[in-house]
Amino acid sequence: MRKVVQIIYSGMGGHGSVAFSLINADLNAQWDPLMGFFGIEPLSPAYAEICQSRGISYEYFGANSGKSWRAWPRIFRWLTDARPEAIVLHSVTALLPCKVYAYVRKAPLIVVEHQANALKRPSEWMFSRLAMLLADRVVVLTPAYNQELKDGLGLFYQAGKVCIIPNGIDLLRFRPRVHSENRGRTVRLGMAARFTGIKRQDVLIDMMAELRRREPGIEWRLSLAGDGEVWENVNRTVRAMGLEACIDLPGQLNENQLIEWYRQIDFYLHASEGETLSTALLQAMASALPIVASDVPGIRSLVSGETNCGVLVERQSSLGFADAVMRLVKEPKIADGLGESGRQLVEKCYSQHQMFSKYSSLVANHA
Repeated sequence: MRKVVQIIYSGMGGHGSVAFSLINADLNAQWDPLMGFFGIEPLSPAYAEICQSRGISYEYFGANSGKSWRAWPRIFRWLTDARPEAIVLHSVTALLPCKVYAYVRKAPLIVVEHQANALKRPSEWMFSRLAMLLADRVVVLTPAYNQELKDGLGLFYQAGKVCIIPNGIDLLRFRPRVHSENRGRTVRLGMAARFTGIKRQDVLIDMMAELRRREPGIEWRLSLAGDGEVWENVNRTVRAMGLEACIDLPGQLNENQLIEWYRQIDFYLHASEGETLSTALLQAMASALPIVASDVPGIRSLVSGETNCGVLVERQSSLGFADAVMRLVKEPKIADGLGESGRQLVEKCYSQHQMFSKYSSLVANHA
């Protein structure tokens, strides 16, 4: 058994889904897992609960916006005391203390690129360059992302360090349900994502107003799961538009709640300015839900690549989302076919066991 630490962002999001999926998929106990949580948000209670219930040692490192370096000495001291034999780094702002530890202890350092290239700030591109220089391996989630990274980094790009490992889903827990017999009379829509500037829950709110105007005979329901810095703004918008009766904001859901949440909706919507490889989309696909999503890099290649499992909407258009939803409501066979295609694609390419096998090989080959 090898002691492996994963360092992720402290707030709920895609990092946690990937990190804990790796731990869940380790059926033969190849790793002795440790978790580090680093960020400007408080440690998610759900993360703490998972670690405590599973006996996983963990530590939280709070940071001030723009001054993450102040937490680096504490991260290094923690690593020195914990003595992990490998580091899987999801939160790249902790790169430098992890590199120092990895160099001193001769431990492999694996950096995972999660942020969509099209949305990276200059500081994030700086960390991508540093990762190429300092990490033993750099994991990217898709071939398209790899090409974008190569184009963006230029001479800093090192092909020999890059490994493509898609995110993985627990296919036994996220699974299809029997479609509701009420589809057509009550239509339940949902999006699960952090409430940030790049996620466009606002587009879906406007979509709901349009759907209610077009088809008042249908009982429309929209659930926007998650939390984040713009949650209050979204909540105020819902109230200002008088949509509280049909739009639900349940907040951040733990995995058990999220699994049940997917089973309660008929269509999964994802309005976003950009993605790398969205865990929420993969979970929806594993649940055999038809998808309507923004036509942006990282979504386009997943939803409408070799296997078509959803409808793409251009220009973050609320009318476009309404059109796509109405089409799928009126053509249930097409909708069901998209859902089945999504499930088949996840089974083929995106299981958590495939993901763990590839990460485990990286750690073993660089130990």
